[in-house]
Amino acid sequence: MRAGVDLEPRVRRDGVGIVELVAEEAEDTSVRAIKDNLRNHICALLVAITAAAQLADIVTTFRALGVHAYVENNPLFRELILRSPLAAYTVKVLIVGAMVVLVLSRLRGRRAQFALAVAAGLSLVAPVLNFLLLMHL
Repeated sequence: MRAGVDLEPRVRRDGVGIVELVAEEAEDTSVRAIKDNLRNHICALLVAITAAAQLADIVTTFRALGVHAYVENNPLFRELILRSPLAAYTVKVLIVGAMVVLVLSRLRGRRAQFALAVAAGLSLVAPVLNFLLLMHL
C-alpha cells in the first residue's frame, strides 16, 4: 500500500508516518434554508406581504392613537407605547422579523409557505381593523 492511497477525505498525509486530521467543513444549514426559501417566489411574496402589513399596522395604529379616540388593547404594547412609541414599534418589528427569520431558517418548502401565510394573514388583520376604525371617526 502506498502512502496517501485510500485515505478518508478528512485525513491528509504530511510525509512518511505523519498524519494530520483535517476538520470537515461544516455547512450552515440554516443559512442555506433561508436562501432556498427566499428563492421561492411564494415565500418571498409572503415575507413582503408580512413586512408591508406590519408597516401598515404601525401607521394605522399611530394614526388611531393620535386622535385620542382609541386606546391600544394589548396591555403590554400599551405600556410600551405610553413610554416610547418608537421603542414600542421597534420591538414589534424586531419580534416579527425574528419570527420570519426563524421560519425561513428552520422550515422548508410547503411548511415554510404555510407558516409565512399564517404570519401574513395575522399581520393583515390589525391594519384592516385599524383602517375600519379610522373610517368610522
